[in-house]
Amino acid sequence: MKDLFATQYEQSVQKLEAGDYAEAIPALCDLAEKGYDRAQYMLGVCYREGMGVEKSMERAMIYIFDAAVQGLAEAQYEMGEMHGEKGGLLMCQQEAFLWYRAAARNGHIEAQYKAGNCYYNGVGVARNHDVAVELYRIAAEAGYAPAQVAMGHCYDLGEGVIANLKEAFAWYLKAAKQCDDGAMFVVGSRYEQGKGVERDIEAAREWYSRAARDGYEDAINALHDLEGLLV
Repeated sequence: MKDLFATQYEQSVQKLEAGDYAEAIPALCDLAEKGYDRAQYMLGVCYREGMGVEKSMERAMIYIFDAAVQGLAEAQYEMGEMHGEKGGLLMCQQEAFLWYRAAARNGHIEAQYKAGNCYYNGVGVARNHDVAVELYRIAAEAGYAPAQVAMGHCYDLGEGVIANLKEAFAWYLKAAKQCDDGAMFVVGSRYEQGKGVERDIEAAREWYSRAARDGYEDAINALHDLEGLLV
C-alpha cells in the first residue's frame, strides 16, 4: 500500500509543480486523509504558501503536525521553524527545540544545526556547549556550511572543545570552499593575520575578493584596506 501511496504522491507533486492545482490538491487531500505522511506535509506547505489553496497558517500547522508525529523529519523540522518564528515566548522556544531535536535524531541536517544552536545559546533547553558541538559536528561532517562555520567558532573560543586555531581555520576553510560568504571573509582575515595558518597576503586577497564579489560588505572593506597597505 505504501508503494501505491508513494506513486500517487509523486504524480500529485508533478501536477502541483505544473500548476495543475485542480488535480493535485484533491489527490493530496485524499492521501493525507489516508494517513500518508508526505502528502500531509506537502498539503501543509500548500496552505503555508497559499499554493492552490487559500493561505492558512492554522491549517498548514495541522497538516504538518500530522506528518511530524508520524516521524517525517522534514515535517518535524518545519514544526520547529514555525514555533521558532513565533518569537521569544519560552513555550514556543521549548517546542521549537523539541521538534528540531526530533528531526535531528531522524537525520535532518539543518535540524541538527538548529538543535545545536539551541544548546549553544540555551534557547528552549539548558545551555550545553558539549552537546552543541556534537550536533554541529554531525551536520558539519555531512557538508553543511553553517555547521562548519559553527565548528570553527567553537574551536576559536574553546567552547565544547579544546581551543585550536588550526582546527578552527580548517573548518572555516571547508565552509569557504562552499562559497559561504562569511566563511570566505574569515579565511581571508586568517590568512592576513597568520592566525591558525601561515600568513599569506595573496591568499587573503583572493578570499576577500571572492566574498566581495558576492557583495559581502566586511570583505569589501577588508579588501580596500589590504590594497591600501600594499600600495
